[in-house]
Amino acid sequence: MSPAATSPPVACTVCGARYEHERLVVSCICGGLLELAPPAPLTSEHVDTLETGPWRYAAALPRVPAAGRVRLGEARTPLVPVRIDGADALLKAEYALPTGSYKDRGSAVVVSLLHHVGVTEVMDDSSGNAGASLAAYAAAAGMRCVVYVPASNSSGKLAQIRGYGAELRPIGGDRAAAMRDAAAADGAPFYASHNRMPAFIAGVSTLGFELWEDLGHAAPAVVVVPAGHGSLVLALAHAFRALRSGGSIDRLPRLIAVQAQTRSALSAAWSSGRDEVTALDHGPTIAEGVAAVRPLYGGQLLRAIRESHGDVLTVTEHEIAAALRDLGRLGHYVEPTSAVAVAGFRRLAGSNTATNDTVVVLTGSGLKSAWPDAEMGEMFSG
Repeated sequence: MSPAATSPPVACTVCGARYEHERLVVSCICGGLLELAPPAPLTSEHVDTLETGPWRYAAALPRVPAAGRVRLGEARTPLVPVRIDGADALLKAEYALPTGSYKDRGSAVVVSLLHHVGVTEVMDDSSGNAGASLAAYAAAAGMRCVVYVPASNSSGKLAQIRGYGAELRPIGGDRAAAMRDAAAADGAPFYASHNRMPAFIAGVSTLGFELWEDLGHAAPAVVVVPAGHGSLVLALAHAFRALRSGGSIDRLPRLIAVQAQTRSALSAAWSSGRDEVTALDHGPTIAEGVAAVRPLYGGQLLRAIRESHGDVLTVTEHEIAAALRDLGRLGHYVEPTSAVAVAGFRRLAGSNTATNDTVVVLTGSGLKSAWPDAEMGEMFSG
């Protein structure tokens, strides 16, 4: 491995102020949100071939000594070819990560960074997967962890968070209510927000680098992901920019963000050609991972999708349930949020805009998405 590329700094989306990851800021002194600055180039020479999981791409991550990295046995996730409605797709099975979701990529990096600089207590707000992931890595690091979640979310995810020894704070109300309560907590542990810490996005960006290696150092034509607050979209855009900057790929893959029709603020902004996203709530969705009423980084999401010549699609609850059922019959027992992406792929296939190297990201396992027996029976009937 050649000398590492410089760890990308963090930039304020409002005033442009720059920070190092080690500063551990979750918002700028001006109050603005933080994002990863344009990435340093990444080539095959920057890949640590002795590593697996996120740290294989340590050259593109915050600086943490190898001995200080918190690990739970992360490995490359499977890329599985399938046919859906007569169209070829590649399913990236992120549910194979240690806690059952892609959030482990971000948590592995964030917790390692926090542990390295001496943080001993962390908290976050979550719809479930991020909270479980943070709780697991915090447990591995010997850190106290507090997680704010909507009380109505999947009981399996809440049980998983408790199982790692974290303190669960169920909140009456929706996802936004959990975020508000966590942000307002006085005297709380360090707010390791997966939606606000750029180090988390850096960790998730390793999914893009891994796809590039999966495909023989080539970019997929299209990547389809579910989108709530949009961490996957931002992370993949960051990774593919780094690869293009280094000459490792010659084009950006088209990023297709898929939303539940009832929570489709990003889609509404996209369709109307706006540069910012306003709140939109047409009711609940079974895909709790994309239940955000208004993405925090709406403007950045729109720019990333436009830069890639991508698209934003919406799918109905019926389409999500059908995709969930059909994924199970292909051998993939996933959560409804994963099915959102597959339902979106079906829209692409129906419009003949899917290609043979279209990747669909399966974000999380179905083993922790508990549904009442009657509802499951109806969902999987037919």
